[in-house]
Amino acid sequence: MSGRRLLIVSPWERMWALGEGAGVSDDHHFIRIVSASGWDVHVLAPRVDHPDPFPGATVHAWPNFLAPTGGWPVVLRRPLWLAGFSLVPVHAALGVARRIRPDVVMGHSHHLARAASRVRRALGIPSVLKLFGVMDLVHTHWPRWRYVARNAEQLLALRYEQDAWIVLDDGTRGGDVLPRLGVPAGRVHFLPNGLDTDWIDRREDRAAARARWGVPVRTRAILFLARLVESKRPGDVVRALPAVLERAGDVTVLVAGDGPMRGEVAALARRLAVEGRVRLLGTVRHDDVPGLMAAVDVFVTTSRLTNMALPTCEAAMCGVPVVAYDTGETRRVVRDGETGRVVPDGDVAALARALAEVLADDAGRARMGEAARELARRTFTGWNERVAMELRILEDLLRDRRG
Repeated sequence: MSGRRLLIVSPWERMWALGEGAGVSDDHHFIRIVSASGWDVHVLAPRVDHPDPFPGATVHAWPNFLAPTGGWPVVLRRPLWLAGFSLVPVHAALGVARRIRPDVVMGHSHHLARAASRVRRALGIPSVLKLFGVMDLVHTHWPRWRYVARNAEQLLALRYEQDAWIVLDDGTRGGDVLPRLGVPAGRVHFLPNGLDTDWIDRREDRAAARARWGVPVRTRAILFLARLVESKRPGDVVRALPAVLERAGDVTVLVAGDGPMRGEVAALARRLAVEGRVRLLGTVRHDDVPGLMAAVDVFVTTSRLTNMALPTCEAAMCGVPVVAYDTGETRRVVRDGETGRVVPDGDVAALARALAEVLADDAGRARMGEAARELARRTFTGWNERVAMELRILEDLLRDRRG
């Protein structure tokens, strides 16, 4: 189907990345592939001083209330953003939609549920809400007060009617959660994350990679790659390191990524007298990740939500065994004893033991790495295939509307 027009309403000031320039976002691949399929893509996003935040799309802007308030305390920022998202992008989306007359409107994240729904109603066109995971909505076992307090914005978003909900599989069981919360099951499309699956057959030179990242030949290297925020628990890796050093000897932890906890991680390393063994790399360009993976011996991930997110999958594609906390659906990718090790959630001592054991077993580590690569080959989804699934959803909505 060609000649169709899609309006995406985005909450992001530019395409999401793990720190400035670190990653190529889902948006990038989606826009690239959808545009190549003949769709005219328009993106409405917060205004930024940036020449082309969404290459391949016509970009429209709504007044950016996020940038000047991003540093405010959460207790002030959260209600302000809730009110802002309910008004500012909604008004802008209606104005842009009436000018360009899209065939479908897509809201990105729960923040744009109201905007997508209002355009749907005003223009009589299909709307889609795309969620990049469901975050704490998965914790339906929490006490009601806590669940509502943590998820108020997401729960409010479920009240706005959409023709389709696309939920990306980040390991938090999002495909099950929405129907339990009242979204019609027939409108929920649970899709795999897209991945650069060409990495599976990309073999980087280990010696050259180690030289580039400054890892000595005989040093065992652990990689932590994530945004440095509380939910990723980077401090647990530092807390585990003294015990790893006792058992495994010459070990270095490379911490890739940036975020508000960077200073806290550095201070913790000093307090535990392991600062010489923890290297904060900051932002790492996405294209450099395969080389970084080649330089290390094991990947570690300690998120409180799920540990089968994109960096874990990227480690598997690069043949690096993973040691992870057992959260969410981590075991779908990290199979204990086969592609890595899984330890009880939050157990720093068990994390240290597993890391030391994997580092000490060269043959086992190589076997796990190859098993991880083969699991990736069998089960992971490339970008062309994933975006094709979304295109089929859009085209089915248009056919249903015509009917």
